Amino acid sequence: MNYEFEEWYEVARPFYEVLPQEPKADAGVQLKANATEELLITQLKSPAQVLVHDPAIQKGVCHEYLLFERFLIGGGWGEVGDVAFEVMPERLHLIDMSKRYVSRKQRSESRGVLIPHAAVGYVPGKDPVYSFVEVSSAAGRILAVAHEVLVSASDEAAGSSRLAITRVFLDLICRLMLGRKPGGAPSTAGEQTLELRAREYIMSHLDSHELGVQSLSRAFGVSRATVYRQFADEGGIGRYIRNRRLDRCFFELAGRKPSRGCIKAVSERWNFHDPSHFNRLFKARFGMSPSDCMATPAPSRALPTVDLTHLGRTWLDQIRRG
Repeated sequence: MNYEFEEWYEVARPFYEVLPQEPKADAGVQLKANATEELLITQLKSPAQVLVHDPAIQKGVCHEYLLFERFLIGGGWGEVGDVAFEVMPERLHLIDMSKRYVSRKQRSESRGVLIPHAAVGYVPGKDPVYSFVEVSSAAGRILAVAHEVLVSASDEAAGSSRLAITRVFLDLICRLMLGRKPGGAPSTAGEQTLELRAREYIMSHLDSHELGVQSLSRAFGVSRATVYRQFADEGGIGRYIRNRRLDRCFFELAGRKPSRGCIKAVSERWNFHDPSHFNRLFKARFGMSPSDCMATPAPSRALPTVDLTHLGRTWLDQIRRG
């Protein structure tokens, strides 16, 4: 189904606060969703937008589920809990939605599966808040095919067949993304390319004043010239690190209620110590000031509840009851 922005805001409300990154006239989406016995399966074409999922704010709704997500086109950046990551078609992502999750997406096409914690034995605080597998890996190829079959089965398969397909998919999530059994853990850093390993290193050291070409060169035992080459397409290693730090500031500020000193504390945490310079960089990257990022008003007109809002709430009620 096609939704204008205000309608999409209403549909997404059980799950997200929506901050459009394009004019609202162009911010509609195409969404298809099906609920199986245990899962909510979505197919989404959307404009550039920021989605804020915050259990501390969205109270009265069950948050005990995981989001499996695959991007066919587009991508962006996300942060769940204190883990930041790049969203890209080359990866299959698994995100714990009982934590605060902020994603900044380009115009994109994606497919998602919402999975109750209980369906895979997920334990918050013990299991990772975020994991991924590369689509090009053996595990990724198997899981990608299983996901395609699951999406098709949600439309076509009879009840017994759909249930069997669902159980196979959930078993693969346990084995290949949660590492429940030997041989099923996600790809290790040693199996990733230097570029991916360097990006993961940067994301885990963004708060370090020493992060830069020299620290990366030491960490991976390569020359400075090699590091520069890896990030040439990003405008250079310095720009890449700066943008990732700005992204972290954005994720922390998005959807937050304004409070005294909040912007200063966030910017300094990520190594921006000149408020005027930070404001200019932030606005150049996101098209809004840090203060505008913090609070986004709801749509101006009330809308009747739409069918997919009811579907989402019904599914959440079902998993709350267990």
